[in-house]
Amino acid sequence: MLELEKFDEYLDELSDVIKKYQRNISTGRVVPETSRQDMEKLLFETLPMEGSDAKNIINEFKEKVIPNSTKIGSSRFLSWIITSPSQAGILGEIANVGISQAPFNFKAGPAATVIEEMVIGWMGELFGYKKESGGILVSGGSVSTLTALGAAREAFLPGSTETGIQNISNPLTLYTSKKAHSSIDKAVGVLGFGKNMLRKVGVDEFFKIDIDSLEKEIENDIKQGLRPFCIIAQAGTSLCGAVDDIDSISDIAKKYGMWLHVDGAYGGGAILSKKGKEILKGIEKADSISVDPHKWFFVPTEAGCVLVKDKRHLYNAYSTGVAEFDENAPINYLDYGIQSTRTSRAIKTWFAIKTYGIKKLSQVVDFNIEITNYFANEIEKIDGVRLLHKPQTSAVCFSFEKEATMNQAFLIEVEEEFFLSPANLMGENCVRACFSNYRTSKEEVNLLLCKIRSFAKNNLKI
Repeated sequence: MLELEKFDEYLDELSDVIKKYQRNISTGRVVPETSRQDMEKLLFETLPMEGSDAKNIINEFKEKVIPNSTKIGSSRFLSWIITSPSQAGILGEIANVGISQAPFNFKAGPAATVIEEMVIGWMGELFGYKKESGGILVSGGSVSTLTALGAAREAFLPGSTETGIQNISNPLTLYTSKKAHSSIDKAVGVLGFGKNMLRKVGVDEFFKIDIDSLEKEIENDIKQGLRPFCIIAQAGTSLCGAVDDIDSISDIAKKYGMWLHVDGAYGGGAILSKKGKEILKGIEKADSISVDPHKWFFVPTEAGCVLVKDKRHLYNAYSTGVAEFDENAPINYLDYGIQSTRTSRAIKTWFAIKTYGIKKLSQVVDFNIEITNYFANEIEKIDGVRLLHKPQTSAVCFSFEKEATMNQAFLIEVEEEFFLSPANLMGENCVRACFSNYRTSKEEVNLLLCKIRSFAKNNLKI
């Protein structure tokens, strides 16, 4: 009853629309010049009681939706850390949608289940985890952190998934950087620890968590009768891409018997490159890691990944049955995460990694880091512009002399060609550029620098 007589024809036509969009993705404005009111007027309609020819819907998609969509894949999209999905990743997404697998258990997607297990194994190998490790693919970093902390809670307080944590005698405390992502606050609240039990530790001049302050916070909580439970290290803060000293933090976690989670949703992909491995030194010591394939692995959203050094902790936290963990039992992902019905995020990740290979992906990440450092070095040479930090990954924050007023004016002026974002770093308004796009060339970086020089020169005259 729901089969479309001309399905093949419609599929070809929609494919042509997508192909044209991909060919022109780096031309014209990155963000459409429109308002929410304009969009509501263009798109809102009453609930359709009668159907329409799919060809009409495709035309509407082509004429109304595409022109009013942000070109995340554009080489000049240098704003938030949403990297351009690779074309191999897009093919993988189409392939996955076409077969519509829901691998919560083996029978719901036999191939998808095994591919996910293999992809998790690949990820674990990249981060130096051994065979007893495991994980699951989720929507993104927010759910990765939530999933990891749920596993950590069960490992630290066995049985707490069943009985809760209301009756524990010594409340648990968690520790992270003041520059940590807001998803950590959400996870801590959802899991019942209480946001006021999350300690936001100060950072050093490089925006890394201050190690001495971290240990002092832990010692103080112990004196207050609290139980330090977990440290959440940052591997790429969302604003400036800072990476905490994971090696030193792991020593502290070990000293106090704490769980170490590394939030590498953004910067974890740096593990692909030689320089990135140095930046992430010690990450293999973490009990759990978040990393987003939909960032520096260039897979279409949504594709997040949580890795746990010992996969039994995931099973113990999320198993739906009564059977105890069995290392040799086949994996059913229903027992390793929060979701039941879930799409396969493995097929598109598998498709992209197999198409490009780790060596090519690492070259792209290396180049992103290279042009980031180049951009930062050139910014320091421009009169009237200040570099606010030394970049570690792919983000650069800078400010014009007149700060908020001038920064905002620049963002408006440049938006015809480049999309950068406003930011606030340690109370200072600034402009943020993030070079994590495989299409961005050095020539385009130079063009952006030219516009910054010109804008600074013209406005300094006033």
